Amino acid sequence: MDERTRDIVLGLTANPALPDHLRTRLPAQPAVPPRDTTWHVDSDIEQAADPATSPNDVTALLDHDNMAIRWTLAERPDLPRDVQQRLAADHIPGVRAGLAGNPVVVKPILRQLANDESADVRGGVAHNPSVPLDVLMLVVESTRIGPVRLPRVMAATDEELRLLAGAPSPRVRMLVAQRTALPSDVFELLVADDNIQVVKGIAPHPALSANRLRALAARHGPSLFRRLATNPNCDPELLHNMACHATARRVYRAVAAHPNTRAETLLLCLGDDTARRWAAEHPNLPTDILIDLVNDPNLARHAAANPALPIEAMESLIAAYPRNLPES
Repeated sequence: MDERTRDIVLGLTANPALPDHLRTRLPAQPAVPPRDTTWHVDSDIEQAADPATSPNDVTALLDHDNMAIRWTLAERPDLPRDVQQRLAADHIPGVRAGLAGNPVVVKPILRQLANDESADVRGGVAHNPSVPLDVLMLVVESTRIGPVRLPRVMAATDEELRLLAGAPSPRVRMLVAQRTALPSDVFELLVADDNIQVVKGIAPHPALSANRLRALAARHGPSLFRRLATNPNCDPELLHNMACHATARRVYRAVAAHPNTRAETLLLCLGDDTARRWAAEHPNLPTDILIDLVNDPNLARHAAANPALPIEAMESLIAAYPRNLPES
């Protein structure tokens, strides 16, 4: 089976609109051998992870040469404070990072780890669901966390969210913007934020109407287009306007993946080497273009998976090859 044929078969197999009578004519996919899930764990690691391991045995493992054992200990949910203190001083950053993310770690030790020289350790503190807000804000200011959903922010009360949303640091405000459930005043505060990173966080929020999305696009320009294009309420006109004025290739990819993108906009996205894959699978792509893309060796699989592909075209593709295609 040549590569294009294989791609077409894989695409048709994934096509939800392929009729059952045509699906039965597809060649059988080669059986995938089961993954070998057999693995062996060091007995000391098993002991370190075992909740039944006595406190004395846990303490004895703290001096083990194998860092994986100490790392496993650091993630136990029953660590006494003296064990936490010793692990917090471990010379391996990974061990300290494992401890930093452990919800049972006492606050004084978390504060110590928040000032650790290792960014991985500080990141572990940020992802700890029990981290105090003031410690979290300190870590976020000194460590590149990125636009992620931190457990502590996701569990924050409305008052805590107001505190975070009013923080001087845009890095802190950006984390609040990742949360969907927000008090209305916090939501409005984030939408009106002047920092582009904060607005990027709130741009996909489903509470933003099409009119408000257009206002944000006009206010912040192309730097916000990609994030706006991920919002479910983005209308066809805005998607087309953003594709016409895009300054980054990732905008085309987001636009091509949006269900509201219309045919003329998808044609613009076909010019991008990556976005064209999403455009080829979009049901709003014109039929004549879609059929042509089946003959493109780089897009055959994606075009064949498009539910808008006419049944006649599906029949022709299947009829062009023997029922039992040889394996290659």
